[in-house]
Amino acid sequence: FISNLFEKEQFDGVIHLAAESHVDRSISGPDAFIQTNVVGTANLLNAAVQCWKGKFDGKRFYHVSIDEVFGSLREDEKPFDENSRYKPNSPYSASKAASDHLVRAWNETYKLPTIITNCSNNFGPNQHHEKLIPTIIRSCLKGKDIPIYGDGKNIRDWIYVEDHCDGIDLALLRGKIGGTYLFGGESEMRNIEIAKLICKSLDELNPRADKVSY
Repeated sequence: FISNLFEKEQFDGVIHLAAESHVDRSISGPDAFIQTNVVGTANLLNAAVQCWKGKFDGKRFYHVSIDEVFGSLREDEKPFDENSRYKPNSPYSASKAASDHLVRAWNETYKLPTIITNCSNNFGPNQHHEKLIPTIIRSCLKGKDIPIYGDGKNIRDWIYVEDHCDGIDLALLRGKIGGTYLFGGESEMRNIEIAKLICKSLDELNPRADKVSY
């Protein structure tokens, strides 16, 4: 199917964003993540090589990845950069790390013109309901307990989705072939801090009957 699409449409480029992307689901069902994130990426890479037949001038294969492929940071460590060592800690991040390695290998082996970007956590309108911020908002509005992993002290960096899109556009048009770029919002917060911030905002917009202090 993918190969037929390439032949029919004669794409000049690919922006590959498709992925299974929830850590908890990757733990309970890793096979889907391997199939989509690893095998799916290989299918796209192969289709691009076969369709473009070495005529790569003006072509781009852009692979969107995550910063979780680099593992976790201690509070005293510097932020990840393009030279950080891969150290995935979940089936999800491992499947994305594998896809990164495939993209890099297809660039080296077949000279496919690839670009990779690794981004921190996105947030914004219409985000999938299973993600952290929508989950917190939905739980608050329904008066349910907010599910927070562990003690909530995990720190994440957040970037607004439209800022990420601007970065994708810039890297696609001006990025160096074979290069890797990291996107972040320089907005690190603990999960519990995000939950409290959302609770406070919602309490102002839609106060609970029982007053709670955050």
